[in-house]
Amino acid sequence: MSFAGIGRTLTHAIAVRAAARGLSSTAAPLSQAAAPKWSASTASLVGRLRDQQKYYATVVIKGRPFTVAQNDIVVMDRIKDLELGDSLALDQVTELGSLDYTIKGQPFVDPALYRIEATVIEHPDGKQFTVTKKKQRTAGQKTTYHRNHHTMLRISLID
Repeated sequence: MSFAGIGRTLTHAIAVRAAARGLSSTAAPLSQAAAPKWSASTASLVGRLRDQQKYYATVVIKGRPFTVAQNDIVVMDRIKDLELGDSLALDQVTELGSLDYTIKGQPFVDPALYRIEATVIEHPDGKQFTVTKKKQRTAGQKTTYHRNHHTMLRISLID
C-alpha cells in the first residue's frame, strides 16, 4: 500500500517490519544513493549548513508539509499500516535550513544531502465531535459522534 508523500518510505517500513518478524517481503529495500557528484560551491554550501548546531527541515508527509527539527513530535492523520516503534525514512524534503543558511528544492531537495528518520510513538484518538442532523419543520433529529484518529511521529534523526 502506498500513500501520497510517503510511498517509498512506507513500503520500506513495511519491509523492515516483515524482515524483523522473519517474513519475506516483496518490497524493494530503500535504494542507497550513489556518491553524489557536486560542484565545489555546492559542497562548500552543504558543509556550511552541516556546521550549524541546529537545523530544520520542511518535509511532506501524506501530502502535507511539516516543518520539523530534531526530537520534534508530529501529529498527523492515521497511517494504518504502521505500528508502534516503526521507523520511517522521510524522503520528500522541500527545504533544509538553519538560522544562517537554507537549501530549497525544486520541488524537493536531493535525498543524497540529508537523512531524516521518524519513529511512530503513539496512535491517539482525537477529541469527540458531536454531529447533529435535523429535518426542517419536523421533530426528527439525529445525533452522532465522531473521533478523528491520529499518528504521532517523533523525528529521531536529522542528518
